[in-house]
Amino acid sequence: MRHFVWWSLGIAFLVFQLSSCANEELLGPPRPAVTPAPPVRKPPPPVPLPEYRGPATRSFYMGFTLWPADLTNEGVAVAKDFAHSRGDIVSVNFIGGIPWPEALDGKPFSKDVQESMAYRPPAGKKLFLSISPLNRDKRDLAPYWGETDNQPLPSPWDKEPLNSPRVKRAFLNFVLRSIDAMRPDYLAIGVESNVLMSRNQAKWRQLKELHRATYTAVKKAHKALPVFFTTEVLHLQRLTREAKGTEQAKEVAELMRSSDLFAMSLYPYMSPEVPRPVPATFLDFATRFNKPIAVADSGMISRTVELRSYSTTLRGSDTDQQLFTEFLLKTAARDGYEFVINFATTDSDRLVARLRPPLDDRARIWAYTGMQTSDRRPKPASAVWDGFFRAKYEPAKWW
Repeated sequence: MRHFVWWSLGIAFLVFQLSSCANEELLGPPRPAVTPAPPVRKPPPPVPLPEYRGPATRSFYMGFTLWPADLTNEGVAVAKDFAHSRGDIVSVNFIGGIPWPEALDGKPFSKDVQESMAYRPPAGKKLFLSISPLNRDKRDLAPYWGETDNQPLPSPWDKEPLNSPRVKRAFLNFVLRSIDAMRPDYLAIGVESNVLMSRNQAKWRQLKELHRATYTAVKKAHKALPVFFTTEVLHLQRLTREAKGTEQAKEVAELMRSSDLFAMSLYPYMSPEVPRPVPATFLDFATRFNKPIAVADSGMISRTVELRSYSTTLRGSDTDQQLFTEFLLKTAARDGYEFVINFATTDSDRLVARLRPPLDDRARIWAYTGMQTSDRRPKPASAVWDGFFRAKYEPAKWW
């Protein structure tokens, strides 16, 4: 567990661990937090950043998840307000489980599930909904989502393969009910699906069958809705130890036949094999799929982070984040992307400070990917983001 220990955790791992800690679905709709906010001194007004001159137009929506700045009402509100004001698309993730028995039998979902499905972005903003059939480690079936998420799978679900008729029917039913409730503009029915290929070839074949069946049925019911899975770029490019020796490019290209977009998950600081700054050609491969391209989630840390629990250091700086943001948005403009999601609006070091080791290290991996600091000071990358966000939206000619 050295260079690539953080990928064994994965984005979803952090979400699940912290949601268990706070009893919240942190990437879903914001909910009242139970932890009282500590007293915070009001910082002096931030020094305005030099204005970044962006393009006149852009083809892609820009947005964030609702990951909170802290496990408090204020921390949730800060993230929500920033996402709603500095983006035109909001990303909501259901990656903490599936209400398997209820979805299979058409029964009512728990209050927790229903509250998550009640989120709506502000008028005029788009909604990107992601639903994962995999567990937090990207190794097997997603856990049970009952009164809370991340519950053990009840029998017989704990023995079901990913491509069993019951799993196919239940997953499709949940996806269709989520669509009916939330009316998303974009839908992912798999999150970083290709990571499973690096970990279990047999289950990857099962997942492909599940994905194709779900995609076909959803498109039959909702022809105009873009439906796809998301691809983790470092595994796809075999820049992680697990992925080396796998046929990532071939397998992803094959599954792309049942996908309306090529949607990427991109965190280049998590692999020491990615040069700094990120090369201008780093994402050129994305155009080879001949599909609309999107960035489903992304980020770069603005400071170096030491993970003591894993004897690992992740390298980052304000300059790294600024250059990565500029690279990503310029590439999106050049290649006519559909949307770009930055994971965090706001740094979450206050959230990290509430956690005990080693959970604090897991959360620290993403703590400095926000466009502003935890005391709401804009970071240099935010000037680049705002320069592009001010551009007039003109969609690409994909659809």
